Amino acid sequence: MKTPLSKEMLFTYFSGQATVLQKQVVAEWLAGPGNAEQYFEWLQEWESGHPQFLPDVSKAFENVQALLEQPGEANAPEPERPPRRSFAWRTAWRVAASVALIVTAGGYFYRDQLVYRHYRTGYAEQRVVTLSDGSRVSLLPNSDLKLLRWGFGELGRDVYLAGEAGFVVTHQIDHRPFTVHTPDKGKVTVLGTEFFVYTRRKGTQVVLSKGKVRISSPEMTVPLDMKPGEKASIAATGKIAIQPLTTTELKDPALWQEHHFHFDHTTLTDAARELNAVFGLDIEVTDPELAGRQVTGTFKARQADELLSVFSEMLDLRVEVRDDRVRLIPDSLDTN
Repeated sequence: MKTPLSKEMLFTYFSGQATVLQKQVVAEWLAGPGNAEQYFEWLQEWESGHPQFLPDVSKAFENVQALLEQPGEANAPEPERPPRRSFAWRTAWRVAASVALIVTAGGYFYRDQLVYRHYRTGYAEQRVVTLSDGSRVSLLPNSDLKLLRWGFGELGRDVYLAGEAGFVVTHQIDHRPFTVHTPDKGKVTVLGTEFFVYTRRKGTQVVLSKGKVRISSPEMTVPLDMKPGEKASIAATGKIAIQPLTTTELKDPALWQEHHFHFDHTTLTDAARELNAVFGLDIEVTDPELAGRQVTGTFKARQADELLSVFSEMLDLRVEVRDDRVRLIPDSLDTN
């Protein structure tokens, strides 16, 4: 049985005083599941206790990116340390060496987890996240927000959203922009503002409450500016359309979050596909008789569970959630 790595040994490694054997122990420990998170927590603790090391964060991130773009080698040497007189360079190389160590130990799998921190929500779950720059993000169900694990703010304020989220962005003294990247390669760039971003398979929608937003896509050569009270849609083709919110939507700020569904003798299988596309779910209907039942009507739902509750009453079915997968089964079926 392997002995758990001690905080003291990692602190020795961070200070640059680890022996060859200790470095090997650290590398083996990092290959274990979940240890990368602990590694960076202790790195942050060590850094806060050693303020004489002033990191050149931008240079460190450049080194990180360069390392990640190179193919890993089984016995990648640790980067040579700069002279002791440059504290910033010493810290930059320590961070870069840490990245190389983890990539070598864990391979490609660790790259995303290493560089980015993820905030996720499951079915019918919501979450409010306060970022290090003071901005607040309200994640709706089945959404994923990721941002730089370290350097967020100093290296830029870029976040990547898959799903739906509301943003209240703090203004920075240096007017540093805040940018939301969407899976369709669209970009929502703002200064101090409040806005909502909805991004699913059918496209991206942005609604602006306060402030100023600049929205762009790969297909649009010139970005478009939004004003408060407007909503923008990015089609699958990359075309952007901006239009004012309706009077009803302006009266109820949450109304524009509603999704409209129209079913006309639609089988439950096809209706489930529609929910999967809109809400990013994984809904399955395995019972053949239930899959063929039909739904007719026009419905509004802000979240998937609202519509699934309607289906439950209409079609005499039960909603079962396991491991973020949603199963629709006949209410009379015993699954035990």
